[in-house]
Amino acid sequence: MKKISIYLLIVLVSLGFSSCVKLTEDPRSNISSGQFYNNPADANSAVVSIYNALSHNTSGDHASIYNRLFTLAISMSTDDHIAGPRATNPDVRSLAALTQSASNDRYSQLWKQHYDGINRANIAIDRIPEIQGDTATTNRLVHEARFLRALLYFNLVRLWGDVPLVLHETTSLANLDVARAPAADVYTQILSDLKDAEKLPVKFTGVNSFRVTSGAAKALELNIYVTRKQWADAISKYNEIKNGGFGYDLFSNYADVFNTATKNGKEHIFSVQYIADGAGNLTGTGNTNIREIISAPIQLNGADADAPHPSLLASFNSKDLRYGVTFYTSLVSPFDGALKSFTPHFKKYFDPASGKNLLNSGVNVPVLRYVESVLFYAEAVNESQGAVSEAYDAINKVRTRAGLPNLTAGLSQDQFRDSVYVERRHEFVYEDIRWFDLIRTKRLVSELKKYADKVNVSEKNYLLAIPQHELSLNPKLTQNPGWE
Repeated sequence: MKKISIYLLIVLVSLGFSSCVKLTEDPRSNISSGQFYNNPADANSAVVSIYNALSHNTSGDHASIYNRLFTLAISMSTDDHIAGPRATNPDVRSLAALTQSASNDRYSQLWKQHYDGINRANIAIDRIPEIQGDTATTNRLVHEARFLRALLYFNLVRLWGDVPLVLHETTSLANLDVARAPAADVYTQILSDLKDAEKLPVKFTGVNSFRVTSGAAKALELNIYVTRKQWADAISKYNEIKNGGFGYDLFSNYADVFNTATKNGKEHIFSVQYIADGAGNLTGTGNTNIREIISAPIQLNGADADAPHPSLLASFNSKDLRYGVTFYTSLVSPFDGALKSFTPHFKKYFDPASGKNLLNSGVNVPVLRYVESVLFYAEAVNESQGAVSEAYDAINKVRTRAGLPNLTAGLSQDQFRDSVYVERRHEFVYEDIRWFDLIRTKRLVSELKKYADKVNVSEKNYLLAIPQHELSLNPKLTQNPGWE
């Protein structure tokens, strides 16, 4: 068993479904895959387990992919973040200073958890079609699984470049060592999965509102086209999203993006779900968003571990309404009723309903928001046609919601491009988008070199180090340049 690569270990012939995230029903566990897929309910539990892989990690470390692991592994290295005073883990502090190595545990966890989710998706995609009856439901569940697999591979290919492309359930100990597939092949598979996912319904409601839709598939495709600088495809896909009857729009109030009363609303294309079930803790159990306590200040009994970079704070216009939603500097303590003041801390995942239990936030983590599609459109139009009126209309829609005046007219293409980048930075603070923006626009080194605490950045950082643990297990893996 020592030779089993960690990304393929998760499921061999049995299913290890996690039930910590209670979306609509509890996934089953410890059931042979040959016995499990008997009816659509079994298939639904299998697909719910893929969603669970995004939200919670029960392997002993509290951080999951979208519940702070991205923040640790990539965002901490950007000019949006510093390691707070209580972030004492050496791996975390090295990431903040860009002195990390291939042995960094956060890289290993990020790799492992992505392939855990992919393996769950592969099992669902392979096994669900075998179920007899109610093909409408089983087909839809396969489409969901393919979207989730596409999302996970999109993350992987952006972070590591060439990665192992595993598309089927692992059923034996043979042929576990898989070489890295070219990034172009990974993208081809991602787009194939998303084209399939476009067959999903336009909308889900009620207890199913957490599910991905055809609109989510299109929004992720738009992200891919912008990432790959396919501007005409990006514009076309945006128009499909805008005119596809999805009902997407921006909330008039930016705070509603992170308000539990308006979750899964018109701006939310796809979010990772949290319901504040009262069982939050730092071992990965309980359906709560741990970033509330992680980012809260010491004065509120918070962990004070994720903190904003001074350059981020200084970059905001004083009139920007997003600032007061993104950061807070005072709060009446739920513990003693006194007004506590502190330096700016991230506020987006603070849930007023938590009271004295900051491990009980029900604020969802957005993965795809309609506002990003709008800004992608502005960027794509400018790159293909220059700063024409359509590009201005799109960015000004976002600026108006933020309480800012329309963007200065008559900008050059370069000036408009820079304006889009600034708008994206302020719109998506603490949503783990900044790193991806810096690498796709090739500005990572030039931007981070401006700051003494990020000066260790170099060209090698455009791709993460392949985790040393994986290299040791899989002789077919090779390291990315500069990390040898």
